[in-house]
Amino acid sequence: MKMREMALAETYMPDPVRFLRSQFGRRIDVGQGECAVVDRPGVELAATLGSCVAVLLHDPAGRRGGMTHIHRCVDRGPLGGAAVVAEIETLVNKLMHLGVRRSDMIGRIVGGAHVLGRGPNVGGSIVDVCLDYLRAEGVPLAQQDLGGVRARRLLWQPTTGAMRVTYPGAAHVADRGTAPAPPARRGCDVEIFRSRTRT
Repeated sequence: MKMREMALAETYMPDPVRFLRSQFGRRIDVGQGECAVVDRPGVELAATLGSCVAVLLHDPAGRRGGMTHIHRCVDRGPLGGAAVVAEIETLVNKLMHLGVRRSDMIGRIVGGAHVLGRGPNVGGSIVDVCLDYLRAEGVPLAQQDLGGVRARRLLWQPTTGAMRVTYPGAAHVADRGTAPAPPARRGCDVEIFRSRTRT
């Protein structure tokens, strides 16, 4: 591996030891500020989200995808959401390096809870920047689970697009099958989503 590629891997990929262990176990935990892409069947990406936001990009035809776990706040000054956009662009570039075209990417977005219920809504600000980015880039949004005040646990299979979102401590799980993307949700119960076929 070239030095530059190694530096990128250390900066944007999960911890190498944890990454290898999770690959063996078929699950990769993507921590705050981390980004991971997958093109191997059966590998699952996972994240725990409070005010953080996970942006998921999926190439259904090529059975490849990735996740970025965004924790940077939106700057109140002139930079605005530049740091958030940079994290999404890192994911886009990694997927393009695998041969995925921007026009083939389908988006999903999860998180952005206002966990304290008071003060600035950091999660909501991150969500707004992410949605604006996907809209501006023409990336269709297949699924979303946003807002509320509770943390989420996200499990996602990048090669199939199957996604499961749970709320720790919730009593039940609802199966939404292949329903279209719901509107932004505030304080919703547990949801399970599966991939939609792009026509």
